[in-house]
Amino acid sequence: MSDKGRKIINIILALLVSMAAWVFVVYNYDPMTREKYSGIPITYTGLETLANRGYAVAETNHERVDVTLEQKRIDTGNIGSEDISVTADVSQLSSGQNTVALHVEGPEDTSVSDISLKTVTIEIESSDSEDMEISVEYPAASAEDDAEPIVEELSETEATVIATSDRLARVDRVAAVIDPNDLNDKLKPLTVDLAALDAEGNRVLNVVVYPQSVSFKAAAGYVREVRLIVPVKDDSDDNYERTHTVRNTIVIKGSKDLVNKTGSITADEIDISGYYEDAEIPLTFELPDGIYLEEGYEAPVLKLKVKEKATEEETGDNQTG
Repeated sequence: MSDKGRKIINIILALLVSMAAWVFVVYNYDPMTREKYSGIPITYTGLETLANRGYAVAETNHERVDVTLEQKRIDTGNIGSEDISVTADVSQLSSGQNTVALHVEGPEDTSVSDISLKTVTIEIESSDSEDMEISVEYPAASAEDDAEPIVEELSETEATVIATSDRLARVDRVAAVIDPNDLNDKLKPLTVDLAALDAEGNRVLNVVVYPQSVSFKAAAGYVREVRLIVPVKDDSDDNYERTHTVRNTIVIKGSKDLVNKTGSITADEIDISGYYEDAEIPLTFELPDGIYLEEGYEAPVLKLKVKEKATEEETGDNQTG
């Protein structure tokens, strides 16, 4: 080997040794640094135990805190606010105002250097409860306007919500919220935690929901309003006049291809001949495979009005008068 070749090899070896030494020093003798993480949410634990005792969280004076961690400088880029836990145990609190210490945990090999609050003030009141129907939905801001999940085999249809009366009044619905990006055209088994949501789809905090989660199968779906055809039969030959009204559209749900191919839904024929008084007759129909009604959609009905016709004698009397 020439002198030039040996020099190149020596340079490469020197660089490798230098890099190894740098890695060794950084990972074993890396200087500690302090990093502040702002707006860490406070999680209140023991809500279920508190609810079993007949109480619930009414108000808190703080929802978020700032936390400063002492950590290796090299780890700073890999640590985010979501890696820090701030909790307050409410399980044994009593009615009225309570002061509770906050417990903070950071990732492994870090220590808590500072926290903007050491305690939080929590108002406890008697709890109330309400049963609500469970829905499965997408986050309001993350799905197309016509997107709605297809759901089958929902393990529970109702949930019990426990909270103070004021906080319970803010709850519009209980939902299993799923990411539309997790679904495709095939039904997929899922188990999802339930959340109490307000009318805008925001989570209402410090609320207990039983059960805590539900299981179901879900696939990506889309909704579309299509024509509803309702055949009506009236073979009557009597002294009654029958008139009816019925909606002429219906909202269906299915895969994008299927809903686009479905132009109308035809209901089963309704025979109104035998009705002698006003009625609301439910529509029945068989949906094509893979097509469903939109979740929460009110079942369509035919509204029938029946009145007795005036006799010739009654008509003559009216004309004479």
